[in-house]
Amino acid sequence: MSEVGDILGEAFKQAMRRMAATVNVISICVDGKPMGITATAVSAVSMDPPSLLVCVNQAASVHPWIEDVTHFNVNVLHRDQADVATIFADRKLEAERFIRGWDNDCITPPRLRGAQASILCRRIDHHRFGTHSIFIGVVEEVVARPEIDPLIYLDGKFGACS
Repeated sequence: MSEVGDILGEAFKQAMRRMAATVNVISICVDGKPMGITATAVSAVSMDPPSLLVCVNQAASVHPWIEDVTHFNVNVLHRDQADVATIFADRKLEAERFIRGWDNDCITPPRLRGAQASILCRRIDHHRFGTHSIFIGVVEEVVARPEIDPLIYLDGKFGACS
């Protein structure tokens, strides 16, 4: 990258630190093995059909697998689930990821019990761009926690809206 590119890249990074994002765990199941990753780049695409997009770094451990699965689950974390976000963000903690708190039959992607919401999506498309891939899924099932109090990520730290 050029010096101008480095300066722009750092300015962009600082701008993104000022953009609050809901914290999610994207879960999949491959050959009977649950896998997942913490992600903040999740967005609604359309209400008709209900659909989401998820951006995953191509260097992420799940990236090669999510390209080929039929379904993924977006588990929107509740403010009391920062420990879950940390476990799924750190490759060294991979063995701890699905030990407790998950409904996991590996017929569908794992669903986090107590999540703010869990949104099961059928993956219909993906596009590579820069360092990431954009995965698009049509929503097939939603399970939501009654109260609204999501875990957010802002300025490199987990927090809450309230």
